[in-house]
Amino acid sequence: MIDLLSSLRWQDLVDIALLTAIFYGFILLLQGSRTVQIAAGFFLVGVIYYLTDLLGLAGLNWLLTNLFSSIVVVIIVLFQADIRKALAQIGTQTFFRDFNPRKAVTLIDQLIKVCEHFAKTRTGALIVLEKDIGLKEYYTNATRLDAVFSPKLLATIFNTHGPLHDGAIVIDKSQHISHAGCILPLSNQEDLSGNLGTRHRAALGLSEVCDAVILVVSEERGVISIARGGELIPGGSDAELRKKIYELYMNKSQDSRPPEPKPEAKTEAKGEAAP
Repeated sequence: MIDLLSSLRWQDLVDIALLTAIFYGFILLLQGSRTVQIAAGFFLVGVIYYLTDLLGLAGLNWLLTNLFSSIVVVIIVLFQADIRKALAQIGTQTFFRDFNPRKAVTLIDQLIKVCEHFAKTRTGALIVLEKDIGLKEYYTNATRLDAVFSPKLLATIFNTHGPLHDGAIVIDKSQHISHAGCILPLSNQEDLSGNLGTRHRAALGLSEVCDAVILVVSEERGVISIARGGELIPGGSDAELRKKIYELYMNKSQDSRPPEPKPEAKTEAKGEAAP
């Protein structure tokens, strides 16, 4: 053991540290997803392969040897979503993000108000807050707006008689409404509740492949939910919803809360419902 330690070079230590970091990051990436079960299955097959070689089980050993010869292709097929997400995160340059914290706090306040209005009026909505991973691939059949965020504009977009109300809107990194009518990928999770509609499945599907924060307003139940990292989080009360969005979107801890919104004077014309 002493001879082994004495023969270590500084390059070996760097190599070990990098491998440890890679494996640790891989474990964090898989944590909480169904990929964990797949990885566990591969590990079990590896243990069986070792035992067949140890016990001299030639037939089973031959079968597993041929299986492992194409293991790279199998891994790429089974883990394609996770590999894609990992590569996107690695390629993300967070320090180039055009992000204004003050505008973000104002945006969160306005979003909560408009979502609560949608919940009361049972207006379905799907709102994507883009973070570091870009969403351009979902703009193909969408309508480009590049508009300053406005509750009234959201009310127009998600009006049930409008052409864009069934799709999602994307609020980009500069807090502008980039596109509307976006078609999002549906979740492949097999254990989802049968009560979840297309909006919730689309929100979950997008959250599984990127770091966006997605708000969903149920048209049937009038409930606000948040999708992030493949999970659907209940919005809760006004304060709870605001706290959750702030923490997920701003990457702040729960002890670092935004200032409470100031009461606004009602300037709308009489009889006009402002979202």
